[in-house]
Amino acid sequence: MLIRSTYSCVRKFSPVFFHTSVIRSSGQVLDCNKDTFNKLVIEAKEPVIVDFYADWCGPCKMLAPILERAVGENKKVTLVKLNTDDNPELAKKYEVSALPTVHAFYKGKSIKNFIGVKSPGEVKAFVENAALLVNE
Repeated sequence: MLIRSTYSCVRKFSPVFFHTSVIRSSGQVLDCNKDTFNKLVIEAKEPVIVDFYADWCGPCKMLAPILERAVGENKKVTLVKLNTDDNPELAKKYEVSALPTVHAFYKGKSIKNFIGVKSPGEVKAFVENAALLVNE
């Protein structure tokens, strides 16, 4: 008689709130650091939304899936995740004093930002407004 462990039958799911470098079909979600920030954000031709977060930050984990979903639905915007604990100089440069802080960049400049967790509707509107910068 063969006894199979029930654990091996359980499919493992990664929580959606972890920050990943997965490129999605409709939007990009990328991790960055001080070495890649200029290339991914400042030199980008499309609008870029930067999520300044920390792994220990509960509100950051709440906002991440909302932000990733909104960007995933919009092909004109890229989402870049920046861990402030690993990149304090960039957090200081962009005056990040509370987490999460989200900036919309276009043509190398921070155009709009917000601090804290927002509703899915507010985040979607923020992403859509960033996408409209392409038409200006």
